[in-house]
Amino acid sequence: MQLRVFIIIAIVLCSYLNAQKKPSYLFFEINNNKTKVFAHNKLGCPTHVKVLHNTTKSLKSYNVKAYEKKNILSFDGKDTITFLKDYQFKMRYGPVKYISNYDTLYNYALPFLKGKRYKIIQGHNTKFTHNGLSKYAIDFRMNVGQTICAMRDGVVVGLKKDSNKGGRNKKYRSDGNYILLYHEDGLFTQYIHLKKNGVLVKNGDSVKKNQPIGYSGNTGYSTEPHLHFGVFKITKEGFTSIPYLLDSIPSKKYRKGKYAYKR
Repeated sequence: MQLRVFIIIAIVLCSYLNAQKKPSYLFFEINNNKTKVFAHNKLGCPTHVKVLHNTTKSLKSYNVKAYEKKNILSFDGKDTITFLKDYQFKMRYGPVKYISNYDTLYNYALPFLKGKRYKIIQGHNTKFTHNGLSKYAIDFRMNVGQTICAMRDGVVVGLKKDSNKGGRNKKYRSDGNYILLYHEDGLFTQYIHLKKNGVLVKNGDSVKKNQPIGYSGNTGYSTEPHLHFGVFKITKEGFTSIPYLLDSIPSKKYRKGKYAYKR
């Protein structure tokens, strides 16, 4: 009986502590009886932190520059557990006011090696997966292990490399290995379905246009080995794909069944 009670108490305590778990990007500085709350953006792109008070439902947002440690809140006392219980925090890509102007004439490179040729298996605005926020993505059929290159100079701000899961079921959507690059005009490029351990870069790395950054695969929600990629801006809905120039050709002209050759 005592053991059972102990187990129940332990479960309740663990649940409580997990509920109050501090986000990894937050840290506290305590001086006398004053506590300052800092948000540390460890990414090479701007972010913003949304802060919701659970009682008043007041919502505030704070811009945090790349690699910045910013004091976003202060409170009297040292009770950080109660503080975390009273607030919810979410860090998001991009500034509070999302960019509206960017380089629409930038000429992106094809995301593979010179001398290579790949067939397009899905272009813009398809009913299968290129719709909604991803409607301007492009898919190239690639055998597993083909070299993927950066389409533009940028900084690595996100990646996944440890998955070996994939298939036609949507349950695999979050299992795709990927690389996310941030670019100087506030846009992002993303490269998805990479092979397990097929990422050649680390978060924070600066990369050059045409630099090899990974290897193609078949992870995530994928019907066959291929590379899914696109150019994205940040809106209130999140990542939203946009049309772009790819090897001097408007991306809308990359249609299913055609080939792209990198000279």
